[in-house]
Amino acid sequence: MARDEVRIYRSRKPLKTALAVIFSVLAALAIIAAGLFFGFRRYIVYTSDGVKLEVPWLEEPESRVPDTWEAAP
Repeated sequence: MARDEVRIYRSRKPLKTALAVIFSVLAALAIIAAGLFFGFRRYIVYTSDGVKLEVPWLEEPESRVPDTWEAAP
């Protein structure tokens, strides 16, 4: 007996696809976090107050002392 129904083969279920996407995002975030940690390791400073991140380009510039030629007479 032949059936008139058409069966469609689906290789993945929606839950499996969602879990794969979530796992991929978590893996990418872990890789980025590890890269940032090892990249900024030289800027981590341990003090008695705790751990600080001292990045040179994020610090405020020191106030500039005027030169002698800029001083008023």
